[in-house]
Amino acid sequence: MRQKLHYITVLLLILLISCLALANMEKVKVSYLFGHFQLPLIILILSSVLLGAVIASLISLGRHWTIKAELKQARKELEQHQQTFTKTVE
Repeated sequence: MRQKLHYITVLLLILLISCLALANMEKVKVSYLFGHFQLPLIILILSSVLLGAVIASLISLGRHWTIKAELKQARKELEQHQQTFTKTVE
């Protein structure tokens, strides 16, 4: 149930972003250090959202690996404590 709610939330966010982008179809000038170019505002909005999602995913991926390593270490320590406990009980 929780996973379905997550998918519904993601779909609603995608729909909201798409509606926002479709309401902004005019071309805009994008300037950067070496020049400038024009593109539709919809492309700029969607690419910014996509770039933000990728960056957030990369940041959370690093945290996920850290937590996964900590969990592996904790399980290893738990197994060692269980083995010593069973030896002392016998």
